[in-house]
Amino acid sequence: MKAEWYTSWFESPWYMRLYRHRTEEEAQEAVDLLQRVAGVQPGSRVLDLCCGYGRHALALAEHGYVVTGLDNSHYLIDRARELYPHENATYVVGDMRGPFPGGPFNAIANFFTSFGYFDTHEENAKVLHAVRENLVEGGVFVMDFLNANLIRRTLVPETLTILEGVTIVQERWIDGPFVRKRITVNNPCSYEQEFEERVWLYDRATLAEMCNEAKLRVKSVHGTYGGTPFDEKDSPRCILVAEAL
Repeated sequence: MKAEWYTSWFESPWYMRLYRHRTEEEAQEAVDLLQRVAGVQPGSRVLDLCCGYGRHALALAEHGYVVTGLDNSHYLIDRARELYPHENATYVVGDMRGPFPGGPFNAIANFFTSFGYFDTHEENAKVLHAVRENLVEGGVFVMDFLNANLIRRTLVPETLTILEGVTIVQERWIDGPFVRKRITVNNPCSYEQEFEERVWLYDRATLAEMCNEAKLRVKSVHGTYGGTPFDEKDSPRCILVAEAL
């Protein structure tokens, strides 16, 4: 049985290498948004859902939150513990559909387009129901997602990158409800590896509807980490701030 795309890709060291331009400073901006716009107070219990190798979890911990970072990848959780240890941060392996250890939480954050990974809409919806089940009443959910309309209009079909003497080709296309990416890693005279990314292209209205169905009331939608209002045409991000009912 073939492994899910996210299992093989997120267990590969090449994931971290390819996205190394995503900096700690960018993570700080995202966490600033959670504090400023969502109003989550320092000292709150926060779950970093799909925490990856811990950039955002560290920033949350440094802001004074008590953080649980959860990710499905053993490799990335090991790297988070190694690279971003903090007395206020605990890193655990787990499924984004639940259960979430350490709850209930005052806030749950889902940064860097870490949603829409599953084959069916119903499985993706389970994530939001698990979020609600693990939030205190009145707790805050922040989802940092892509702007589907912008992606559809500006998708770059192919890019080539050379890292550490290795050629990486990224091919992108839209396939029904998904945006897909094929990543080919070629080390001359040594090996070639192929990975995939696939995310549902949910627009703002659909994300808001899914949140509402999970009893997460959307209070505001932002287009940047600076907190600017969301614009369907041009905003680089679609960041929803919701309250647990």
